[in-house]
Amino acid sequence: MYRLGLIGEAVEQSKSPDIHHHLLNEAGLTGQYHLFSIKPTQIEETLNQMRDGGFKGFNVTVPYKEAIIPYLDRLEDSAAVMQSVNTVNIKDGELVGYNTDGVGYVESLYRTYPNWYQHRHENTVLVLGAGGAAKGVIHALLKHQINKVIVANRTYTKAETLAQQFDGVEAISMNQVDDVKPHVDLILNTTRVGMTPNDHELVISLDRVPDHVIISDIIYQPTWTPLLKEAKERGHCLLFGESMLYYQAVKAFEIWTNES
Repeated sequence: MYRLGLIGEAVEQSKSPDIHHHLLNEAGLTGQYHLFSIKPTQIEETLNQMRDGGFKGFNVTVPYKEAIIPYLDRLEDSAAVMQSVNTVNIKDGELVGYNTDGVGYVESLYRTYPNWYQHRHENTVLVLGAGGAAKGVIHALLKHQINKVIVANRTYTKAETLAQQFDGVEAISMNQVDDVKPHVDLILNTTRVGMTPNDHELVISLDRVPDHVIISDIIYQPTWTPLLKEAKERGHCLLFGESMLYYQAVKAFEIWTNES
């Protein structure tokens, strides 16, 4: 019996229970996936309840991906690099933090566009935003030997700080995006622009973006962000946030169950 869950704030509408119950059924395993909407003061109490209640593991979502770290026993490699946790495994009473966001994104890219992935050594990715999600995806892209990553952020110094953490990453301001559009092969939005209450805003114009460029958004609610709607109208290939959500869940499920 696998007891799994999700810790976050206002997680009642999460799609994670459906995904993980599907994965459990597919693997022929019995289990339940529970939702925990908690306040910051309840983190330690909730973790103790899970550890003592026979939970195998749980996911972590906003706003606790960084706040949970002091309560864990250790972090694996990607979580340590990113200082952000979205998955916790509980084994012999030890809480180990992982981050599957980046590997989930790369897996979704590979599954959806295998030909693009096969030519990744020649491809350039433009990442919009310089927060934790951007860091996770960039870390995974570089581990998979993407040719070049450019990170653009409204506050240039934040993009520069992120770029300095990795080899092969160039930082630019949002004002410089038009200059690099013709030279990229994938554009990924990791900002909140396109999500409620900014769900009518377009993060960048797609003017001057070549037809072959894949347009991607990690936002999954709504499925069709303004960026993806605009990209569809222009005939671009699309990569949806739901795809990343699914494959990061698959990676978390593998950690908990050792199923591959």
